[in-house]
Amino acid sequence: MHVFRSMIIDAPIDTVWAAVRDFDGVSNWNPGVTKATLETGAPTATGTIRRLDIADGSVFRETLLAHSDRDHFYTYDILDCPLPVTGYISTHRFIPITHSRQTLGIWESWFDCSAEDAAEMEQIVGDAIYIGGMTGLNDTLKENGNG
Repeated sequence: MHVFRSMIIDAPIDTVWAAVRDFDGVSNWNPGVTKATLETGAPTATGTIRRLDIADGSVFRETLLAHSDRDHFYTYDILDCPLPVTGYISTHRFIPITHSRQTLGIWESWFDCSAEDAAEMEQIVGDAIYIGGMTGLNDTLKENGNG
């Protein structure tokens, strides 16, 4: 299954990337994540494992698979989570919109799930996690005077 969401973020690429580049910084901008802790590695090192404590009490464990300051993206997988998915790989990338000094945020994933769970996973992953997270990022940047 492929889930894809995109959103305009009202800040320039350098500001957006500074906010999101550290693998353990997600709790600073994503309202669904209450705490992000590195279990191994460093904030931008591939192979790093993070634990995310989610607002609903669940826990996700993820591995940073790729990270690029030049191309403004990171890719990760899920080791453990409560969602009925397997083989989950996700990329969160950012593209400058030079005309308006905004940024296009793109968050997408590929994973397997049962046909019965597909519509629910499209909504949870795409809307609750991806759009919810990018909305939180946009709001955080505005609150901090960066948007």
